[in-house]
Amino acid sequence: MKPGPIDIAAVHKVLILKMRYIGDTVLTTPLIRTLKDGLPSARIDIGVNQGSDQILAGHPFIGKLWRFDPTTNSGRFRSGFDFIQSIRREKYDLVADLTCNDRTALFSFLSGSPVRIGYRSGRFLRDRVAYTHTIPSGLGKIHTVDHHLKIAEFLDLPAPDRHPFLPVLPDRRRTVEAKLAREGLSPNEPFVIIHPGARRAYKSWPRPCFARLADAIRTRFDIKVVLSGGREDVPMAASIEAAMESAPVNLAGKMSLADLPALIQKSICLIGNDSAPIHIATAVKTPTISLFGPTRWEDWAPRRDSDRVLAAEYPCRPCGHSRKRCPLEEAYCMSSISYESVWQAVKGMLTPDPISKVNS
Repeated sequence: MKPGPIDIAAVHKVLILKMRYIGDTVLTTPLIRTLKDGLPSARIDIGVNQGSDQILAGHPFIGKLWRFDPTTNSGRFRSGFDFIQSIRREKYDLVADLTCNDRTALFSFLSGSPVRIGYRSGRFLRDRVAYTHTIPSGLGKIHTVDHHLKIAEFLDLPAPDRHPFLPVLPDRRRTVEAKLAREGLSPNEPFVIIHPGARRAYKSWPRPCFARLADAIRTRFDIKVVLSGGREDVPMAASIEAAMESAPVNLAGKMSLADLPALIQKSICLIGNDSAPIHIATAVKTPTISLFGPTRWEDWAPRRDSDRVLAAEYPCRPCGHSRKRCPLEEAYCMSSISYESVWQAVKGMLTPDPISKVNS
């Protein structure tokens, strides 16, 4: 039976499901903003994986932030049961599943919402049972933000702003300023962030290149370089620091995810691989120089006028070895991004005025 039209006026509580990684979560914020603008009296909630939730803490457009924690096999069942019970109690008028895997399709179905929107998959149980309405997926063909905003288009809600947005809360700003002060950076001192890590090692530009770039920035512009990263990036950052002639401010493993937007907002620009910080940077209007290899930059790259993308475009892209090492060699495609091309991008960004930022 063909689903009936959606009565937007009857939508007062919305749940978005995006149970992926941190960067994916940041890229839901244009849809969240669009839903909030188009449904001003509605509450917009979101369900995410634990570990990604910190980046949305305190977001002004989000009502409730649901966390799913599949830590162990037994915990996965318990967490899933608790999650389903919680969202059923909310009696959502509309659920939009941006993940569309078996788990989130099940969560959508069991939410009890009368309107459940998902992307068309060609799978009977998802398309005909889990969801009441399906829409074509643009994943792998259009930018991920535009893929998410297909939900808004389906609801006839305009989306004039297609850039991510994250708030920087005053207490987070103060925390970051205190940490920087302990590292010898004054509150108004300009700095550049280099984030050398990535979720997969073969998505990273070679460490010696990052070390050389950091030294060149320090020498040419007399600007300090901050190395950022999580606990897993500490060895990488240490090796880059050891290879440098100048001394960076190494904050790898010292900054929480919740504090990262405030740190990045204070910087002149962020230079990094295809990883969450480039999305956080554009969400706080800090210019980025992002380096792409195995993944399609067309689907994921920041898109503000101030953002720059350098990509290794090989025919094997997007990489089919997402959970393994590259079968060719370590950093096969990322090594083809020349140091000179990145340095030219850095000079172009820093030369006009190294203290001001372009917030287009």
